[in-house]
Amino acid sequence: MLRLFDRHRSHRRRAAAAVMIAVTLPVLLGVAALTIDVGMLYNTRSDLQITADAAALGATNILSANQDEDSVEEARAEALAIVRRHSTFGHGLDIDPSDIVFGKVECLGDQFGFTPTEIFPDGVQIRMRATSESVNGAVPLYFSWIFGKTVADVSASATAGLTGMRDMAVVIDLSGSMKHDSYLRFYDVTPINARDVWASLNGPEPSRPYVPGEEDETEYAGDTGPTIGAMMAWGNSLTPVGSYAPTTDPGLWYIPNNAPCALAAVTASLTARGYTAGQRNTLMNSSNSSTWPNRAAVMIGVATWTPSSGSDTSVGTSELTWIPYPPYRKTWTWPEYVDWVAGNNNKLILTHPAFRFRFGLKTYVDFLLDRKDNFSQTDLTKTPEEPMRSVKDGLQEMVNMARCFDQMSLSVFGSTGHHEINLTSNLQAVADRLYDMQPNHYDNSTNIGDGLQLAIDELTSPRARSNAHKIIVLMSDGAHTVGSDPLVVAEQAVDLGIRIYSISVGYIADRDLMIELAEMTGGQEFYASGTPAEYTVQLRDIFRTIGGLGYALLIQ
Repeated sequence: MLRLFDRHRSHRRRAAAAVMIAVTLPVLLGVAALTIDVGMLYNTRSDLQITADAAALGATNILSANQDEDSVEEARAEALAIVRRHSTFGHGLDIDPSDIVFGKVECLGDQFGFTPTEIFPDGVQIRMRATSESVNGAVPLYFSWIFGKTVADVSASATAGLTGMRDMAVVIDLSGSMKHDSYLRFYDVTPINARDVWASLNGPEPSRPYVPGEEDETEYAGDTGPTIGAMMAWGNSLTPVGSYAPTTDPGLWYIPNNAPCALAAVTASLTARGYTAGQRNTLMNSSNSSTWPNRAAVMIGVATWTPSSGSDTSVGTSELTWIPYPPYRKTWTWPEYVDWVAGNNNKLILTHPAFRFRFGLKTYVDFLLDRKDNFSQTDLTKTPEEPMRSVKDGLQEMVNMARCFDQMSLSVFGSTGHHEINLTSNLQAVADRLYDMQPNHYDNSTNIGDGLQLAIDELTSPRARSNAHKIIVLMSDGAHTVGSDPLVVAEQAVDLGIRIYSISVGYIADRDLMIELAEMTGGQEFYASGTPAEYTVQLRDIFRTIGGLGYALLIQ
């Protein structure tokens, strides 16, 4: 009886187990299937994320190395190549072109933002998709069909940007040679832009950036410029090189000392200003050399003559009334211009003697550039003196390319160094300050050592950040002539881990020195040369490249 009962109980247990297995097996198989498919989706997403991270970083590094018009396409090609080197579950990956997005990284408090743009981007956003609408297709599911689902969409994204803190000390050469390509004396060597300097004297300020070129091609081509007394016409064009001769220029009046002035243009001008035939004869034909400076001043219209009587031929100083000075003038006088044109020891006339005694807007501008170029004498900051203007625009490009959390300072040098702007996150203030300066702003020679020392002092000041990369951007167009040896000063930079990126401009720059300064500190030397139109483009590219140097990091 007991056995029979046990037998019946055993049959019931087996039956119950069978029922339980029948009920739970589909659930267990479903969970197993779901686990396999979920694991596959997880691994696929992981592969996509790894690929997106690598492509974003690789493309962003290309942007750091190349800041030119081709950099976006080069970075896009790099991102595509990186993606295609990756796979998931043995299947090679690809990417839709629309899923490679370039943009600008922005600082948003302690986070980063990203704004799409292909205009000088500093970041790349990559979206990797394994979806039914993408080139990779959706991820196939092996067991989830039992739930009516055969594929799933998976995606991942990454954004990299050129970030990392940099303390950048900018050091700019403001020696007198930084207006080399505006000097009249080089008219037969290079396309000088003296006309644009003249036209800008009464505004407007040159565009940012200013583009030099032939006189009939620049933004000032249609600008009539200011008149100076009776000197109202620019005269013949100085460009192209080789086409100009001062002796045939109607814009220059030849008014020699100890000889009559026979120019019909002078006669017509004096007549229009109300001088009688007798007065014109006194002014133009007198052989009295002692009165020549006064007579010349009257003829060119920077002074008016009021004779003491009808028979007065003295043209005395007390009888002259000088015209008002223009607003950019600070300390010089009209007689100084007359004496400069008559002199035989200024640089223009030593180079081209034919300019002696020739008065006009061309020699007036050169008088300002050659003799009265210090900021204490003449405010030329709003004129396109070259290569100074190209350097100003280049620095603006570097500011435009700067990164989140960058700081920048400004020091300048001529015969002595001057610190202008402390390290600041207001980078535009650095560019704006340089726009308000001019060649020979303080003094005329080239003291590279002083400029470097000021930069090192600033990068080791309390304003510098201990965890920021330290960089000096040094620009000069000449050879070191006064002050401490730049190589000795640069030894401090080596010890402090400060890199020097040097920029040499023009054929008189001491490239050997600039190269050594860069190499000894682990930096790089850049060189701009050629005509103003050529080196303007080069300088903007160079400053943009330096500004774009950064460290690619994932930010999203």
